[in-house]
Amino acid sequence: MAAGALTFQAYNSDPRSENADLRGLCQIAIDFSEKSARQTLSLVNQLLQNATGAMGMRLRSCAFHYLNCANLFNQTGKILQSGDFQKTVDGGNGALAESANCDAGFIDSPPEEPVPLRQSSVLVQQLGAVAVLTATWLAHSGPAA
Repeated sequence: MAAGALTFQAYNSDPRSENADLRGLCQIAIDFSEKSARQTLSLVNQLLQNATGAMGMRLRSCAFHYLNCANLFNQTGKILQSGDFQKTVDGGNGALAESANCDAGFIDSPPEEPVPLRQSSVLVQQLGAVAVLTATWLAHSGPAA
């Protein structure tokens, strides 16, 4: 699903979006990003149950990165509420980096990243990119946004 369609679907599924301003839409995007990161962490933990060797090591690393990712999105939502939009951007980018670090562990050598994990990572990154983009708009529009 394209990021735009995914965003539209996410916003439509959240009743807060009906009357939300840009800041409210950013909060919704952050909340969806955190939820997706936590779902990905759950998936990683499921995959870890049967993993051994190099796959087990990489999945343990992913679990670490996705725990950080979810926690960073949670903190980013709190930062947004404080009105510090640049720190909101920074927090979102930090969360996205954690997600990307999981994927990077599979790039150079086998075993390959499990397809469900890769798909879940893409979802986190698409949702997180929307949160960061929205926060960037807020940061550049000033405190009245």
